Amino acid sequence: MQHYITLNDSRNIKLHYENFPVASLLFPKKQRDAAMILYNYARTCDDIADEGVLTSEERLSQLKPFADNIKHLNTNKTPSLPLFVDIKHICKEFAIEKNLLSRLMQAFEQDVYKKRYRNMGELINYCKKAACPAGQMILTLFNNHSKINIRLSNHLCIALAMIGMLQDIHEDYLKGRIYIPKDDFKKFSLTEKDIANKNYTKKWQLFKDVWLSRISDHLKQGEALEENLTGRLRLQIKVLKNTSNLIVNKLKNSNTNIFIQTPKLTKFDWGYQFLLALIKP
Repeated sequence: MQHYITLNDSRNIKLHYENFPVASLLFPKKQRDAAMILYNYARTCDDIADEGVLTSEERLSQLKPFADNIKHLNTNKTPSLPLFVDIKHICKEFAIEKNLLSRLMQAFEQDVYKKRYRNMGELINYCKKAACPAGQMILTLFNNHSKINIRLSNHLCIALAMIGMLQDIHEDYLKGRIYIPKDDFKKFSLTEKDIANKNYTKKWQLFKDVWLSRISDHLKQGEALEENLTGRLRLQIKVLKNTSNLIVNKLKNSNTNIFIQTPKLTKFDWGYQFLLALIKP
């Protein structure tokens, strides 16, 4: 089995972000190690684009070596970053498409310079770069990346992204970014001032219900993915689908101010859903 030179670093990053469910213990070691290294790339670049007090120019400059290394994945050139030495091996062994990493990079760069979205169509296009490639990579690791499975996975990934956007509205605002489309601001008479002042009005409650309905629709459209898979990946997708529905229900039934705190999944929630997935066929 391939020895990955950045595996320990990747494991540490995964442990730091405990809610990350993809590189799960449910996976066989071969796929789990590869998933953790791919996650290392995604997490590292996302932090460059999103965290700290760097200027936009500094963020893009720090992302550039990663973007440059992606370009050489299909060449004979040895990557300049150790992480991409491992990623190149993974792409070759599992036939991971280079454009999946490129699409993620486009999303990281977009987060640097794009702070507002006009409508849902524009936001969904962003999700197709920021979230969907991760799902397709996992399917590819298990050689289950048929067109229908990718389409179903995309719906689940979009739902997960939209859940995060709702949970992090105020945090994203402090970073200068609002994912909620301008069309929704107009439709529900919302204001950015409400986010700044943590003023959770009836209008925002109505918006939340519609947003959760959109998420539920994507989860519904992607739920058949589980039936197309077998073994550990099927179990993982079942747990992911069930926990997604659980957090949607928690958000729907919560009256808390979403600008201050939103319901989160606990380790007990994950464990309980895992047991249910094992017990119920």
